[in-house]
Amino acid sequence: MKYGYYSARSLISLFDVEIPPSLDGYKNFQLIPLLRIIMARYNRRRQKLKTVNTIEDVVELIKKSNNIIVLTGAGVSVSCGIPDFRSENGVYSRLDEFDLDEPQQMFDMEYFRICPQTFYSFAHELYPSNYEPSPSHKFIKLLEDKGKLLRNYTQNIDTLEQKAGITKMVQCHGSFAYASCIRCGYKVPGSSIEEAIFKKEVPICPVCPKDLDDAVLKPNIVFFGEKLPDEFGKYFQKDREKCDLLIVMGSSLKVSPVADIIGKIPHHIPQILINLESLTHVPPFDVQLLGYSDDIIKELCRRCEWEISDVKINKNEELKYTLAKPSVYLFEGARYNEKKTSKISLLSALFAGIDSDSDRDDFNDDAYNSNNNNNNNNNNENLNNQYNPENNNRTFVIEIDNNELNRNNIINESNTTQNSSNNQDNSISNNKNGNSDVSSSSN
Repeated sequence: MKYGYYSARSLISLFDVEIPPSLDGYKNFQLIPLLRIIMARYNRRRQKLKTVNTIEDVVELIKKSNNIIVLTGAGVSVSCGIPDFRSENGVYSRLDEFDLDEPQQMFDMEYFRICPQTFYSFAHELYPSNYEPSPSHKFIKLLEDKGKLLRNYTQNIDTLEQKAGITKMVQCHGSFAYASCIRCGYKVPGSSIEEAIFKKEVPICPVCPKDLDDAVLKPNIVFFGEKLPDEFGKYFQKDREKCDLLIVMGSSLKVSPVADIIGKIPHHIPQILINLESLTHVPPFDVQLLGYSDDIIKELCRRCEWEISDVKINKNEELKYTLAKPSVYLFEGARYNEKKTSKISLLSALFAGIDSDSDRDDFNDDAYNSNNNNNNNNNNENLNNQYNPENNNRTFVIEIDNNELNRNNIINESNTTQNSSNNQDNSISNNKNGNSDVSSSSN
């Protein structure tokens, strides 16, 4: 087969990766470090375990496991009345209302400094004043009571885990428990800004001079551009080695580094998804239980012959489901989409070079090809199997955030390199070892 040439930008698109807006003006040679990150992630992707396929397998795993990590997202709190973010009616669906270009601006630290009014116009919807834990929260508490929970890593900011009594828990994205001045750092209890939140007003720091425009109190929620709490990295580095089962509940897994947890757990550890919809941008879970998490949790408890406090479980009635394919269960409300790979062979793309019609003069073919020649002979047969265009049920999609690009010296490349061939070569060689490891210092 004769292969043509592909630009770095087109190679990236084959992995279904959306190039961040901050890189839109970059030429192809400047995108090579990003491409290397993506390829490295693809090569490290996890494969589904052949021995874990059914809901019966899930039940047995829950019964025998004693170090379960549960990763939770907004989906476990929707039944409590708290909106999620990415659904049709979620928080992110209201861009026009706030005149925003992209949903992440609603939780962007730099945007908050400029216009805190936007956040406080919807913060009352997220504030956990009168909400109660869902059956999903209570299931996690039950795992803890039975000595099976290693840790609950929650992306939620609603503090319902504490209300449920869960103690082995990390609030990866912070919470409303406290608020701090973005200018001086003065810290106050979250309850002290509750009135302002429900009035949709911007709370002001009580110790800063009143004539300052930037003395604004912000809940201790992790915004884009802020560090995650230190305890995330502290606990996860230990927990990843002890974990014997990973359960993901109610999360879209689209915010790093928390979303990277599934790739950092040893690959032989079973991974189960309990979610309203399938996730096409991550490696396959061993079993997917799709539908309303509360209903699915009740069914798992029924099969385990467990009881949850204050939760009614019909012991004599099985929850109805259909199979989308082996290991993918569709319960009421499930949304399932099976992603198909590109018809263009990824093998041809990865080893063919750069498109002659797309900035070819800006890219040193020899510098790039020399980095791959040593590996081609060993990998070609394996890659041919993995990237066969006929094998169109395989895909791998990731999101790259700006902090990861900064860590790999991509965003910080000077635009002056566009007209300098020497700097072009340096841009390539200096980023050979780009990686995307989970870090507690990025969001």
